[in-house]
Amino acid sequence: MAFDDLSEDAMAAASGKVAAAALRAARLEATRLLLAGPGAGAGDDPVDALEVLMASNPEDPRYELLSAFEKTWSLLVVRILATVGDPGPAIEDARRRGVTVPAIAKSLGVSHQAIYSRYADVVRKQR
Repeated sequence: MAFDDLSEDAMAAASGKVAAAALRAARLEATRLLLAGPGAGAGDDPVDALEVLMASNPEDPRYELLSAFEKTWSLLVVRILATVGDPGPAIEDARRRGVTVPAIAKSLGVSHQAIYSRYADVVRKQR
């Protein structure tokens, strides 16, 4: 069997790895930009700052500083990822962080109805 003759499951697994790597890269780039700008007081290591943002630990003084920019940061992740792939996982993360659907729509330059239409399973709050 050739290395590129993948089963449907193997292709889905490979695609999932690429999507996860793209999301991490978008988060890392947004974190780098945050630290170069308004989050400069939170250190100079974007990998460390990203871990702080992902942990969302209110007991961590670094998170206390970075949390002021968390919604804006998550919208930047959505915008970065949308240019190269499916922003669904970033949209889901932004919603978890409290970003509104209209804010997500504005960041992508679409109507909030378009967000609900395309990402209904991601943006609707679970009851």
